[in-house]
Amino acid sequence: MTQPTTIQNTGDLLGFLARQAESRKDWFGFLQQRMTAVTLAHEIARHHAHQMTPDAVVEYALALNNAIYNKIIKA
Repeated sequence: MTQPTTIQNTGDLLGFLARQAESRKDWFGFLQQRMTAVTLAHEIARHHAHQMTPDAVVEYALALNNAIYNKIIKA
């Protein structure tokens, strides 16, 4: 029986995604995309909250996530 994965920071998320990538070909599904987008939005907001609105952060995180998927994962 596998143990549940606890993700507390970006390092944990990166480790989880790397383990998933090694385990099967179709690892980057909807749930993983959403987790990545939320994590990206939080990190971007943490670093750029003084320059971007919350909506701009989310839009950028979604665009970045889509670019990652299309140019790295799907390629």
